[in-house]
Amino acid sequence: MSRPSRPGADAAAMALPVVERLIRTVAAETEDIASGRPAPYELYGQRKNQGLLELNRLAPALARATGGGRLGAALAELDATLNANKRALGVQLKASIAVAEIIARAIRDGQSDGTYDARTWRGREA
Repeated sequence: MSRPSRPGADAAAMALPVVERLIRTVAAETEDIASGRPAPYELYGQRKNQGLLELNRLAPALARATGGGRLGAALAELDATLNANKRALGVQLKASIAVAEIIARAIRDGQSDGTYDARTWRGREA
């Protein structure tokens, strides 16, 4: 005699591999950033979007699932992994902005011959 299926338990069993894939994907992206390797952001983005889509489809059934067990632990690990990824991406974004500002300043300075630059005239007034 088979046991009746519990929708929450079934959804949790289906969600666990999705969460584990997301953890691996996000951790790999974070590792690429931390090591300075070129990160295939498009590929990581596709994988993260796919995982989110799968979890969203399971969300109604997951609402009936209990919060503990392997899925709860995996979700806690995913949260920690996402936070580390967010910090790494934030650092990289700040560095990219700083580099862009340096390049923009160099372009502006290169386009000017200094005729209208206040710094040029300040030095001559003394």
